Amino acid sequence: MKFLLLFPDGIGLRNFVLTQFLSLLTEKGDVFLWHALPEQTVQPHIHDFAGKVCWHALPHHREGQMSFLFRRAKLLAQLYGQGEPGTDVVLKQTAGKGKGRYRLRNHLAEIFGRILSHSHSQILWLDHAHAWMVERQPYFKQYLSFLEKEMPDIVFCSHQRSEFAVPAMLAARKLGIPTATFVYSWDNLPKGRMAVHADYFLVWSEHMRDEMLQYYPDVTPGRIFIVGTPQFEHYFNQDIIEPREIFLRCYGLDPSRPVICFSGDDIATSPHDPDYLEDLAIALEQFPTRTRPQILFRRTPTDVSGRYEAVLKRRPEIVSVEPAWINLADNDWTKVIPTDEDVRLLVNIVRHCDFVVNVGSTMALDFAINHKPSIYLAYNPSSWRTEDGWNIEDVYRYPHFNHIGQFNPVYWAKSKDELPALIRECMKNPGNMESRRQAWVEFLVQTPLDRASERCAKVLFEIAGCQHGEERISNNAHLLFVR
Repeated sequence: MKFLLLFPDGIGLRNFVLTQFLSLLTEKGDVFLWHALPEQTVQPHIHDFAGKVCWHALPHHREGQMSFLFRRAKLLAQLYGQGEPGTDVVLKQTAGKGKGRYRLRNHLAEIFGRILSHSHSQILWLDHAHAWMVERQPYFKQYLSFLEKEMPDIVFCSHQRSEFAVPAMLAARKLGIPTATFVYSWDNLPKGRMAVHADYFLVWSEHMRDEMLQYYPDVTPGRIFIVGTPQFEHYFNQDIIEPREIFLRCYGLDPSRPVICFSGDDIATSPHDPDYLEDLAIALEQFPTRTRPQILFRRTPTDVSGRYEAVLKRRPEIVSVEPAWINLADNDWTKVIPTDEDVRLLVNIVRHCDFVVNVGSTMALDFAINHKPSIYLAYNPSSWRTEDGWNIEDVYRYPHFNHIGQFNPVYWAKSKDELPALIRECMKNPGNMESRRQAWVEFLVQTPLDRASERCAKVLFEIAGCQHGEERISNNAHLLFVR
């Protein structure tokens, strides 16, 4: 068998290179990795898989104006057509920006999206128009040529969001090569983030499968495989867990006192994170010095801004532990590259912090997997002004939070005055909401969590096997990998 893995940017590395997934594939056949990664970030992985994986750079291309127009129009049409609570917040966040011709093309995409949002057939027409435009770009022939030469049994894309993956996936479809893609995050489907369409989709859970069927009624159940996500496997790797005392002392933290992780969000989601961080530090002043909890601050890997500098200077007791990602651009997930070092760092942060505080972050899920509480900040800070164009209420109205009231897995700080009491509760009764947290985890992610790579690999074996005359995938094939 021949597997071609498509990495349009670096974010898929954490799931499919820094886990056992790639090793599992190399046991079954030849693996080619087609990527858009900078050379310096690829070299360590080439060394790790020497002789087992062939690495090829994707052809460089610039998306044409018309290709952009139709890609963005279909995203907006999907959102306009959903009519789901919270979709208005997503539309507000995705509002087009720019000047001159960029402003014009965003405006045209919005018009097309609104007009063609009244039925799924109209949205499909936009998708076909987008594909038609891409296939007529000069760069498309390079993608066809590469695939015609290699002719893999399957092309697997590390996530469905990137426009840089579109020509490769369309070229595979044109040549009759089966394609599959992984839905990268719990919020991607409600936010209309589907630049890449494929023959098969790998999703986190039954809930995500139901979302796929709801938002994309042209996708039949037999094309969806429930696999979980490999990103949480690292928490079960005992080899990378350091002793608490060694890890905390390395960062100047006292192992005898509790440690709170404050995890930052991107600037768009939570522009007032520095204020929240200081509110947490102020709340801790109510605790006796000898037993006072400490703050370990981890910013989101995309945020290389200086917005936290002032609060970190005023509050030297806050320990900032920087993510060990290679960051090529500010606040852009497509320009950050995860590393083995950061995997180890994150695992130990979650392992040795007592609970996490943030604004609606998936880090609450990471801590729940490790049987630890979370506090979601749900108030506008004192620096907030109506004219900011941002409101904390909007954050929790995103569609991917619509289910959270079903589980109530986190504590909610409705004002900064509530923080001291919630902190005490998390420290005194860390297992108080354990059953709710685990129910939430099982709703969002297929278990067992530490076998997601195996499930992903099995799906690709199954699809690729069809090209060798093996038994065809049935409409119920996804059930083979649910349990």
